[in-house]
Amino acid sequence: MFPSKPTSIGRAGLADDLGAPTRVTRWASFRRAWIFAALAISEIILATFLFDFDLPRPAFTYWQNPIVYASALAKMLVLAFPLFLMVVWPRRQELIAAYSRACARPGLPYAIGLNVALFAGLLLSKFTFSNMAELSLSAVTFYAGLLLATGASLALVAAPPSFWRQLLTLAPVEIALALLSASVAAGAGRLAQEGWGPLSSATLAVSHWFLTLYEPDAFVNSEHWILGVGDFRVQVLGACSGYEGVALIVAFLSIYMWVFRRDLKFPNVLLLFPIGVATMWTLNALRIAVLVSIGAHVSPDVAIQGFHSAAGWICFLAVTLASIAISRRVPYFAPQSPAAPAQPVEPAAAAPSSGSVVALQYLGPFMALVGASIIASAFAPHDQWLYAVRVVAIGAVLYWFRDAYLPLLSGASWFSVVVGLAVGVVWIATDPASDVASPLGPWLAALPLWAALLWLTLRAIGSIALVPVAEELAFRGYLARVLVSPKFEQVGFGEFRLLAFVVSSVAFGLMHQRWLAACLAGAVYALLMYRSKRLSDPIAAHAASNAAIMGWAVATEQWSLL
Repeated sequence: MFPSKPTSIGRAGLADDLGAPTRVTRWASFRRAWIFAALAISEIILATFLFDFDLPRPAFTYWQNPIVYASALAKMLVLAFPLFLMVVWPRRQELIAAYSRACARPGLPYAIGLNVALFAGLLLSKFTFSNMAELSLSAVTFYAGLLLATGASLALVAAPPSFWRQLLTLAPVEIALALLSASVAAGAGRLAQEGWGPLSSATLAVSHWFLTLYEPDAFVNSEHWILGVGDFRVQVLGACSGYEGVALIVAFLSIYMWVFRRDLKFPNVLLLFPIGVATMWTLNALRIAVLVSIGAHVSPDVAIQGFHSAAGWICFLAVTLASIAISRRVPYFAPQSPAAPAQPVEPAAAAPSSGSVVALQYLGPFMALVGASIIASAFAPHDQWLYAVRVVAIGAVLYWFRDAYLPLLSGASWFSVVVGLAVGVVWIATDPASDVASPLGPWLAALPLWAALLWLTLRAIGSIALVPVAEELAFRGYLARVLVSPKFEQVGFGEFRLLAFVVSSVAFGLMHQRWLAACLAGAVYALLMYRSKRLSDPIAAHAASNAAIMGWAVATEQWSLL
């Protein structure tokens, strides 16, 4: 008889009497996750749209209102969830196994019943309180408690209490870091809206100083927070003080340093916090100065509607990418591994592409799409012709890596094309702005015929031929596989994992204005990839969807679709 194999017990006793997850427990966790998602989405929709009324003003101050703190706590927990997923990602298999085993225990019907009862009570109390002239402190406290209880009941639908208790012992540090980062981001966001005082004078003064370097008639009115050049003036409100950018960069660096803590040198790398904060705040002041110049010399509409928000994201992306590059390339921040003795490498044995090069091949076209979109949005509302920038940017990257893409684009089935057309038809039928006049129509009508045809041709090339390839390479080719293994290039296109399927579909949806419909479309494209075990099928389906949408928009002049 062979000796029995010793059992390895994970941190905080992960192994339990249920053993490793089985097919039954995996199905139970899959079903529970979808029930939670369906309940959460349904309740958000019902609370938001079906009952459209506000609670009356209470007879006490804003800071005495329990609903303020209940809402702040709920928002912080929602923000902490994706942050927790980021920091706990290296241990995802361990936690997924614990979740699958916990979901095998009975009790889901009771959790659903409790949630439905609490949600019904929440709606009933909201309706009752809305008919009152004034709310007492006890009534508001009851409503706030009911709001938090409903959220807690949703958490019990997502997972049984045993899993949440086990999670506290398995990942206490990760939970604390996520909550701390969410608190800092939420607090800084609050200051960004209402805390203009501490940074107002400095931001206004630095922006004015930047303007005086090249604008001889720049002026500032510190009393009313007004900055201007010539006849163009802007009032620099609290949200423009720089708090929001500072909060974002602090949250990003916190998560980045935790996830890659083994690759960074502590405490040296902590110096990136003051560097990043100072850089972000300075760039924000420069952004305000440039905005004023654009409004004075180019176009007020471009300055306010386009450059204002786009420049903020450009600054944030620039600081984050620079922080990553500095932390990796500057020896002061990155520990140096001891040099290994040189070994002769046979040319035939050398890998044709490193992992970073392969990742760039999958992400490069999408990065070009995002970069070109941000640049174009900076010129809104006069950005229509800049769609050509997207076409050129995506096309250049696809051409550069063309040898890597050719094997991925062959072999699509007609079934995928038909499914893609069906997705396009559903997208058209559910267009919420179908009866709303789009500014694109009058803009096209004002163009000469040849110019309108040229723009529509560029739009068709981008929407049908380029964007589907860029987005499918990124979301299905890269994200859906890197969520399975960091060595994503070794993961087959047909290898299904629930978390990878959900996260990649949701991430795809959030990149679109109609995010819920886009999430469902992304899920369909992912299922086509899992079915065929090829990336060419979701690409073909995505292209067919966009072709149907483009064709219908042009044929019926339903320009809201574009």
